[in-house]
Amino acid sequence: MKKKIIIIILLFFGLLFGTVMTYSFFNNDTTAVGDQEIAKFVFESSKSDHIDISLVDLKPGDTENYLFSVTNKDTGIRSDVTINYQISVSTYHFMPLDIKLYNINSGETLVLTCDESYSRDSNNNLVCNTPIEEIAYSSDGVDNYKLVVSFPSQYNGVEYADLVDYLSLNIRSWQKTS
Repeated sequence: MKKKIIIIILLFFGLLFGTVMTYSFFNNDTTAVGDQEIAKFVFESSKSDHIDISLVDLKPGDTENYLFSVTNKDTGIRSDVTINYQISVSTYHFMPLDIKLYNINSGETLVLTCDESYSRDSNNNLVCNTPIEEIAYSSDGVDNYKLVVSFPSQYNGVEYADLVDYLSLNIRSWQKTS
């Protein structure tokens, strides 16, 4: 029993001494010279990078518009780096919906038509990705979008009565490196 206590005490002091020595070798208090400012990465997409849209109330003949924007600034602070981003629309696509995404900065430019030509993920969601967009750090950048979801009136049969669907918008962003 006495040997075990001595071994534990020796191990404790060995670990303590080894930690202090390691800390002293790698702790450095030098002061760097030059500009110490770190580039800020500010990416604001309507305060979120994920938007869920419920389509429960959409009926045949209805069209809904959803507006959102993506910017490189937030409360007066602008990103110090150029940002690339991509918008991803995912849905089960049970309902026969027309899903279109427009960039509305200057007129309405069709960016994406989400249909069965896109692939499905492992959860059987239809995933539609926009081309990669860029917002430069040199000026305030705002990209305004309009998502248009239409339920065509010809699908008013009984077989479409209880279908429920949703849309999910994901905005992935990263710093441009080249």
